[in-house]
Amino acid sequence: MARNPAFRWRRMLGLLGVVAALPFFVWLPLGLLDPIPSMVDIFGVPGLRIPASVAIGGLLVAAIGFHQS
Repeated sequence: MARNPAFRWRRMLGLLGVVAALPFFVWLPLGLLDPIPSMVDIFGVPGLRIPASVAIGGLLVAAIGFHQS
């Protein structure tokens, strides 16, 4: 069964969203270890909006990309 080209584009969009959010989800628990600086050390408490907005935006793009209509 041949897939719709729009399905392939949406799947790529979903993967792009996951790839955008994944580094911040990996960095969060790794920042608790001593050799890796935490997000608070890099961005500061007010600057945590930056990685949070990138992660949430990536997840929203992934949700749009993986939506089954």
